[in-house]
Amino acid sequence: MSVQAELPAKDTDTQVQQLRACPHLMAGIEPQLQACNTLSVGKRLREIAFFVLLYWVGMGLVTWWRSDWPIMAAGILLMGVAMNSLGIFLHEGLHGLLARDPRINNLLSFLAGLPLLISARAYHTTHRDHHFEFGRPRDYGTYRQHLKNRSLIWLAYYLQFFLGSILYVLLIPVLALRSASPGVRFMILGEYVMIAAIVAGLVHMLSWESICFYWLYPSLVLMALSNIRGLASHAMGSHDDVYLSSRTVKSSGLVSWLFLHENYHLEHHLFPQVPSYHLKQVHDLIWPRLPRALYARSYLDFLGHFSRLLLPKEQNPRGWCIQSTIHEPEASPHHESHDNETAQSDSAQPKGTSLPPQGGHFRQRTPLHAADLSNPCRLSAQGNGHRIDLFG
Repeated sequence: MSVQAELPAKDTDTQVQQLRACPHLMAGIEPQLQACNTLSVGKRLREIAFFVLLYWVGMGLVTWWRSDWPIMAAGILLMGVAMNSLGIFLHEGLHGLLARDPRINNLLSFLAGLPLLISARAYHTTHRDHHFEFGRPRDYGTYRQHLKNRSLIWLAYYLQFFLGSILYVLLIPVLALRSASPGVRFMILGEYVMIAAIVAGLVHMLSWESICFYWLYPSLVLMALSNIRGLASHAMGSHDDVYLSSRTVKSSGLVSWLFLHENYHLEHHLFPQVPSYHLKQVHDLIWPRLPRALYARSYLDFLGHFSRLLLPKEQNPRGWCIQSTIHEPEASPHHESHDNETAQSDSAQPKGTSLPPQGGHFRQRTPLHAADLSNPCRLSAQGNGHRIDLFG
């Protein structure tokens, strides 16, 4: 049975493009990966119910303990964490993964985007370009193709870290209207008219105090979480290598659940038709097979390395890079020469230093250069699952 033939039509072209870059990932595990495409109404409803309940708990704390600042702050935090799921649910809807019925999927997508002031149709247009045109001029989820100056690229990273969510809300309609067809533009404008009408009605009905405590203040938490998650997805990655273009963040089970498993962002870009609740299964299936991949051990780990790279303004792919010896392509003469040089440098190491045993990690201080992108993790040289810390 051909896995490609059974993919949803909405993502078939994306999947074909990605599979050309990684055909060995599918070999022998097609049925398991095909099973990960299955939508589960029960799992999705449990996710939605959990975050709705989380928001209600936070709302209750703010309502009944308004005079107790620590409890009220905890309530705002819970509401913000719950609202953070809206952006991820919206993202799932763009891939047609919220519901089997397209009409229900589109309605849920609109409702998820409403508190974020984002048109689901506009976001769909820009996010489609992010997948189909990754690293090209129509992709605004990455920056190097737009900003050639290293300082400007890092300025964009820090703007995303501090103001990313606000900029998304302001720029998504502009960018979507620029690239959309006339019919889609009409639909985008229609959604924004509905959003404006609903917001105007709520502002008229609710007090400013209620708007601040139940939407604005939790939105600050939402923006912080969304900015960090979005930055970790692609910052300091490669546009030329599918394995180094997106980052997987190996978070705790709690963080992974609260982020609806979108910390497995490399897996999402390789298999965009897989619903988020199955990304962990995809990760377990393909991780030992990846020839190389960027990942961080946690979001704090990513932020720590990110902050230390501000002054160098490094642009090469940075992160933990894992190498698997499974299906590794044959080395080119350039890489053979490079390996010989690496071996010579290893033999010249001072006493007391050595490569770690298999399964350990070796802190590689040499930057990953563009010339090495065809097989960048050849630097690790030994072992299956050997890792290099490419943060420098």
